[in-house]
Amino acid sequence: MESALILGAFHFWLAMVTKQDIIEGLRSIGLERGDSVIVHSSLSSFGRVDGGPGTVVDAILAVLGDEGTLVVPTFNYDPGIFDPQTTPSVVGVITETVRKRPDAFRSKHPTHSVAAIGRLARVLVEDHEKTHPFGRGSPLFKLLQANGKILLLGTDLTTCSMVHVAEEIVEVPYLDRQRNVAIKMPSGKIIRRWIRRPGCSRGFGVLEDILRERCQLAETKIGACTARLVRARDVVEAAVQMLRDDPESLLCSLPDCGTCAEARAMIAARQTEEKDREVTELSEQEEQTIRLIEKQFENVTIEPFEIAKGDNQPN
Repeated sequence: MESALILGAFHFWLAMVTKQDIIEGLRSIGLERGDSVIVHSSLSSFGRVDGGPGTVVDAILAVLGDEGTLVVPTFNYDPGIFDPQTTPSVVGVITETVRKRPDAFRSKHPTHSVAAIGRLARVLVEDHEKTHPFGRGSPLFKLLQANGKILLLGTDLTTCSMVHVAEEIVEVPYLDRQRNVAIKMPSGKIIRRWIRRPGCSRGFGVLEDILRERCQLAETKIGACTARLVRARDVVEAAVQMLRDDPESLLCSLPDCGTCAEARAMIAARQTEEKDREVTELSEQEEQTIRLIEKQFENVTIEPFEIAKGDNQPN
């Protein structure tokens, strides 16, 4: 029995996934003509794809049609020297395939660029280098405003960069971490800039149960690949709610994650600052009240009221 199961799984893995298989699978979970979608992907999750990563890209574009827009991350995190023309993506062969397409536009952010093909491609990537990786004006923020979707091909929500947009909206205390990067300008000159360094995403998986409960996460199998589709707005709304309730809610709990440990320390520091500010404001308000009373009652000595120990005992 066990050998039969193993043999069946082996034959299933060997089954070739075609462009038409991918098209039908994507349509079945709600990807439509004219959609704008960011794709996080793992080619190996499919098993074998007839034509490789190009087939996956062609299938997505076929579903989207001429009015749609495909966006992929082409992140490189710390490329040494970032050249938007040549620096490769390090987040999967499908993303690199899109980047190399002649009709693709790539943003110029030095660590978290994206590449896009389609109707909104140029406007989405424009001026990314002038803003934070996922802040207002970034490609993913624009995609959210354009009612875009998120397609996960063989990946889960821990790869969902749209959650970082929610962190920007809430302005969580751990946003302002910096890294210094080198950028190659069109003239060939190398410049250095300090830019915001987004945090860990390994805790984002907690959003999956919420999205399932709300019936907002569609799912299917394409070959061996689990494909998931969700609206960007649904992800951001869920994440914003969690972060407003608890700014630590999307941090991971892995003991070796220094990034999330640093984030918790920054949250604690912000909370201490807010408490100190509240105490200072109350003290200033009390002083203002005393001055107002003294002004109204000339020649009257005003002293703050304090309860002495033992004076609050019942008679």
